[in-house]
Amino acid sequence: MTDSNSPQQPSIQVRVEGVSEAQSFEQSFSIGRDSANDVTIDDPRVSLRHAEVSLQDGQWFIRDLGSSNGTFVDGDRVERTRLSGTKQVRLGFKGPRLEVFVGAALGAARRTVMSEPSESQVINRLLGEVPPEDMSRHTRILRRALRKDRSRLARRYLLALAAITAVAVIAMMVAYAQRKQLERARIAAADVFYQMKALELEVDRLQLDSAETREYRRRQEEMRQTYLDYLEQLGVYGENTPEDEQLIYQVIHRFGESEANVPREFVREVKRYIERWRSSGRLADAVSRSRENGYAPTIVDIMLQHNMPPEFFYLGVQESGLKLEAVGRQTRYGIAKGPWQLMPETARAYGVRIGPLVGVPRYDPEDDRHQLEISTHVAARHLRFIYTTDAQASGLLVMASYNWGQGNVVPLIQAMPENPRERNFWTLLDQHGDRIPAETYGYVFNIVSAAAIGENPALFGFDFEPLSLRTSIAETAETEPTS
Repeated sequence: MTDSNSPQQPSIQVRVEGVSEAQSFEQSFSIGRDSANDVTIDDPRVSLRHAEVSLQDGQWFIRDLGSSNGTFVDGDRVERTRLSGTKQVRLGFKGPRLEVFVGAALGAARRTVMSEPSESQVINRLLGEVPPEDMSRHTRILRRALRKDRSRLARRYLLALAAITAVAVIAMMVAYAQRKQLERARIAAADVFYQMKALELEVDRLQLDSAETREYRRRQEEMRQTYLDYLEQLGVYGENTPEDEQLIYQVIHRFGESEANVPREFVREVKRYIERWRSSGRLADAVSRSRENGYAPTIVDIMLQHNMPPEFFYLGVQESGLKLEAVGRQTRYGIAKGPWQLMPETARAYGVRIGPLVGVPRYDPEDDRHQLEISTHVAARHLRFIYTTDAQASGLLVMASYNWGQGNVVPLIQAMPENPRERNFWTLLDQHGDRIPAETYGYVFNIVSAAAIGENPALFGFDFEPLSLRTSIAETAETEPTS
């Protein structure tokens, strides 16, 4: 027999987006695409066994089961976290949503009612329609006075309520108009940005004379100013946007994406990867190595020669920590070598000398992939080729392609519409997230987060000096590769 005074375990309800009825559980359960799960979601972005919700010591916890696309709670990616109240759970970066509600546990025992009357009892005694049988003379006087004022107060209340309602309606109309105006500005800003990208790609295919080049740059500058005006209207770089988010938006823009189109989940994920850099000294070591050997000016200059954003410096950081002698692991395509981890086939395609140790996982002084300037020119040319073809001027897609290999990612990219607006990294995640390896996912976020940290390490809690690849806004405008 159960003790009626024992604490009752809290139940939990789960409602899948698009399904009207919620499922209730009182013990641990699993979520995933396989029909053997307690909560089954038939969506390619959901892993066969995606997550588990368990009850431990009277509290509910959700744990990701090594899923391909991750588990997000209220917008933050989690490995394991406690659930309480109402939570929004998303399976994958832009995958299916679930609403989770945790009921409160009952108390160990009911408290006895105190002898003093409650507030509701007092109100009912003085204002109730039926007078109490044990009413005293004092209570009768109070009831008469209060009931006399009730009609007068009711009229005032109705007038005040009408005024409040009118103000609320006006405020709602103003807020709606402002939201519509901001949405129109967001759409217009994205239109201008992607027109610039489309024009950049078109010009890249043409051979312009000096007059045509000047006209192109004039048009690009006009469009850039229009775009900046829209961003000011949207408040992307306004006082209401935290400084760290402004810097992340700026880095994303430099890699060829519009601030007006960046999902909030993407910014949160960049912040999470910034935190991950704290547990590793790899970024600080690469920055120190670059500073001691003067790598940054050389890399930036070469990137700009090939009309690529200087921030691709951090792709080299991610690939090798900017170690010239770096050697990758053996793969079916060969062994990657040098600071940009170039495969033999890629290096040969750009006319680079391959050393005699091409098939040996060792540093080879006769292999030009280990030479900074030569290998950086190859990397920049290869990045530019991806940028101006299948990636449609999306720097983040360039990163994904560089890491995963064009033979793997290009078919997925080509399945998307051939225009800069609809070919970007978050669209790739949304449509093909279940097919993108975790390594490639982390590769892109590592580079973006490292670029943000490098601009202002102190802002993110790092103690090394900034590695500003662009020393001023004016220089940024002058050197930015026509984006």
